[in-house]
Order: sequence, then structure tokens, then C-alpha cells
Amino acid sequence: MAEQERTKVHFRIKTPPLSDGSTWTLAATVHLPPEDRRRQISPVLVCLPGGGYNRHYFDLDAPGYSEAEHHTSRGVIVIAIDHLRVGDSDIPELEIATLERTAEANHALLQILLERLRNGELMKDVAPLSLGPVIGEGQSMGGHIALLMQARHHTFAAVAILGSSVVCTRLPARERTGEVCLLGKSNPAEELARLRDLDWRYAFHWDDVPEQFAGADMAARHGQDTPAYWLSATTPNASEGLLPGFLARHVAGITVPVLIAMGERDVCQDPLREMAAFMSVRDLALFVAPKMGHMHNFAGTRAMLWNRLSAFIDQVRMVYRAADHDMPNNEPRYE
Repeated sequence: MAEQERTKVHFRIKTPPLSDGSTWTLAATVHLPPEDRRRQISPVLVCLPGGGYNRHYFDLDAPGYSEAEHHTSRGVIVIAIDHLRVGDSDIPELEIATLERTAEANHALLQILLERLRNGELMKDVAPLSLGPVIGEGQSMGGHIALLMQARHHTFAAVAILGSSVVCTRLPARERTGEVCLLGKSNPAEELARLRDLDWRYAFHWDDVPEQFAGADMAARHGQDTPAYWLSATTPNASEGLLPGFLARHVAGITVPVLIAMGERDVCQDPLREMAAFMSVRDLALFVAPKMGHMHNFAGTRAMLWNRLSAFIDQVRMVYRAADHDMPNNEPRYE
């Protein structure tokens, strides 16, 4: 019997009015597990891309490079979102798309999609689905936005932040003196000016990343080629997220389980400093993937990270069940 495929549906949806009265149309892709892998109660993984990337980063069109396929094959529903000013979503002026407004818009969009899934209104021939815990996964800037969604709107049952510093972003370099970080710097503009000389390929990609990915990334960054389908020429106003302490004061009150994951060469501070920012979390985990740069899904060791995320999802499901949510005890576990 032929292996069943996941269902993938693209949307552009207008949000209800946000707290400031504004409404925005955002793009998202919902990936449903193959019917023979769907669970009685399905966990939902919400994937949020980093700066310069869009939702297709989670579904790269090359064998073995789709994170969405990895998770749906294990019975997890995946929702990947284009933030405000990203990809196929609305592109307002930069100053409008603050991280806080972006987080609020994402939260509003997600509630619509979850309701459609529960009510059988996502698409024709997809029956109502019983949903388990909704877990946020944010890569780089997407991690900042996921944390703001949780801190301000309590969007998720758990959060995984990948290559995302809550202390202060630190861009790596071959020599320690070449790193770029605003922590302890009296002149932020002078420090950021050093980005012009940064070796972005070293910072973002491990040495074994295929040219089709690393080369396309760098060509687009230097304006030498049409951006690849996983890239976005515009981003939200992420400047606040680079400031020391901006994220830390928001995450101090988060209490849901948190997974901090990063590559061996990434933009985070020392792992223990990152963990210390989550002062109220009672279930906090750390994973550092070897031979991995900042853009994890291109790395040769990407499956190690995806498997760690799968274990985190399973762990959250067990906690969710123990908290007296209506979860069956006889569901299959996909290895």
C-alpha cells in the first residue's frame, strides 16, 4: 500500500481588530498529518520564522529538509505563519510592524485557524479535529515573537525557542573579537555598523550546508540574486529584540514549559545565561545541536534538533494529560 501524504493548505486571513483597532491580512500554511497518522487528539506546532525568512523555511522542497513533514509524520499538526511584513502577509511601513503588534496579529490569526480545525471548517473533506496542546516554535526573531505571544496573550501550552537569545543577540565570528553584540556597549550604532564586515555565511551556516541553500542565502543577502522561496525581503521591526534586557523583562513571568535549543555556532549567549532569564518556568530544558549554525533547518544535523522537538512535544502532551485534559491513554507513538 502506498504511503499516505500529508495535506498542505495555504491561507491568507484577515484578523479581527487588534487592540489599536488595526486589522491585517496574514498568510499561513496548515500541514495536516496523513490520515493513517492522525491522533485522536492532535498536538499543534506553530512555527514562526526568523528575520529575513518566511514560513516556507519550515517546509524546504528537498528530500529530508522539510521540518513540517518530519512532525506531521508523527501525528502533529503544523501551522507555519508569515508574520506581519513577511512573505505573503501584509507589508505595512516598518515602524508599524513592532514586535508587540506582530505578536498580537499572530495570536489573532492563530485563534481563527484553531477554531476552523476544531469545527471542521478548515477545508472540504476535513472533519472536525480534537486538538491537544498548542506549542509555539520560534526560530531567531520568531522566538522573540513567540515569547511575546506567550507573555502578553498566553497563546501556547509550551514554547520552543530556537537560536533566539533573550539576553542579547550575539552574532558569531571566526575570531571572538569580530563578534557583534550590544551587551555592555555604550554606542549601539557603532557596534551595529560592524555588521557590514560580518561573515554571514559563517554565522548562519555550518560548513557542510549545501550550496543550494547557503549560496542562495548569501546571494540574496548581498542583492546578487532573486531571493529564494524561503526568504523574505521585508521583516517586522525587530530592532527592539536586539537590545539587552528587552526580552528578559517579558519572559520573566512565563510559566509554561520551555525548550531552549541552539546550534553549536549560534546567535545566543552562553546557554546557562539564557536559561537564567526564565525565572518562573518550572520545566526548562536546553539542547545544543552539534555541527549546526544559526539556520538550523539547513544543517546536516537538523534531524537531531527535530527529534528533540518531537520529544518535547511528547513530554508536553503527557503534562497536558496529567492536568486532567481529555487525552486518551492508548494513542500510538510514532518513532
